Amino acid sequence: MGSTPTALPLELRSLLAGLSSATVADDQQWILHLLRQHGAAVVSMLWRLLGSEQEVLDAYQTAVCRLTAGGKEAARTNPGGYFYRIAMNAGISTLRHRKQHRQHEPMLADYQARRAADRAASAGSVYDQQAALDRLREAIFHLPMYMRAVIVLRDLAELPYTRVASILGIGVGTARLYRCQAVARLADLLGQETAHE
Repeated sequence: MGSTPTALPLELRSLLAGLSSATVADDQQWILHLLRQHGAAVVSMLWRLLGSEQEVLDAYQTAVCRLTAGGKEAARTNPGGYFYRIAMNAGISTLRHRKQHRQHEPMLADYQARRAADRAASAGSVYDQQAALDRLREAIFHLPMYMRAVIVLRDLAELPYTRVASILGIGVGTARLYRCQAVARLADLLGQETAHE
């Protein structure tokens, strides 16, 4: 899926390291256990999805708050899957807010004009990886939810198909099918965008 950031920034690594020394009330031990067991993978998934340290921290905090608000009963049948799902939803929500912010920004037209001028000036230069990542994230945002969930968990979080299927409550074959459909849809979306440039 291209070159995505893999190494976590220092603040995110500190967040995960702090889990080992955290203490909570007895009735909240299940949350701490869940964070210790899945926290690193969830933060890594959010980092690949969002690519912004502050947004990852915000999405992770939102997920933990939703865990707490939902209580142990909400996560009873599949606590790990529940944690991944609410974290992924928080990340997708962050992408939506990012998109809305860009749409309502008054200087957007000026930015687009400068970007077009920069493209024309740097036509022969090195490919801009950050722009490619932004386009990929935007395309992932436009996928149907079932495809988006599989792509995020399989390709961004790098979970095996068996784990993806378990989290989403679907069969392994279905997860593979959804991923194939998502990759084809992403190719279409990215191809259409390139054709318009």
